[in-house]
Amino acid sequence: MDYSYSFQDNISSSTFDSTSKNVLNWIEENHDAFDWAKDPNAYEMANIFLFGAKYSNEGKTVDVDTLTKIWDIRSKDFERCNISQNNFVYKICQDAYQSALEGKSVINDENSHHALRKMAGLGLFLKQQQRDNDKISYNNPQELLQLLQCSKTLKTFHSDLFDRYAFEENINTLCRLQLEQSIPKEVAESITTAQSEVFKPISKPSQSRDIQSSEKEI
Repeated sequence: MDYSYSFQDNISSSTFDSTSKNVLNWIEENHDAFDWAKDPNAYEMANIFLFGAKYSNEGKTVDVDTLTKIWDIRSKDFERCNISQNNFVYKICQDAYQSALEGKSVINDENSHHALRKMAGLGLFLKQQQRDNDKISYNNPQELLQLLQCSKTLKTFHSDLFDRYAFEENINTLCRLQLEQSIPKEVAESITTAQSEVFKPISKPSQSRDIQSSEKEI
C-alpha cells in the first residue's frame, strides 16, 4: 500500500523504477564531471532504498539492479565526507539498501520513514560543513520540530533502529545547535518540549528486528 499522496518526496509504486533510474542517470552523468556531484545525497539514497524495501516486501517488482548501481557508486563517496562505514549515516543507507535487496522492509510507517531519511541527510550535511568550514551550525526550527515528532514514532515502534542510529545523541546535538541560534522564545520552548517528549519512556514494544549499534558521529 502506497503512503499518502501528500507525503513529502513520496514515490509511488507505479513510478518507483523510473524514479530510481532517473537518479542513477543523474549520478552517472554528473559524478565525474563536477566535484560537488561526488558527494552522496544521503536523504535521497535512504528515501529510495526505503521505498524499494517497502514495495519489495509487499511483493511488487523492484528494479534491484538499478538500486545496486546507485549503491555501488555512492557507497564509495561517503569517505570524501569523512563518513566511515560505522557512522550512522552510512548505516541508515546501507541497511535500507540491504533491506531492498532482501525484500524486508525495516519500517512500515511514514513518520519512521521520514525520521530515517532526514537524520541521514542532516548527518551528512553537518559532516560536509565540518569538512568544508571546520565548524558546524544548524538553523531550521520547522524541520527540526518535524524530525522530533517523527523520531518519537520511530522510538515507539522501532526502538532498535532509534538506538542503532544514535538518535538520542544526534537529536541532542541538533537541538543544541538550533538553540544556539537567535530564535523566538516560544519556538525555543517548543523545541525543548518536543525534545523531552522524544525521550520519555515508551510502553509499546519495538516491532522491528534487533541489530547492532552504530558509531555516533554528528
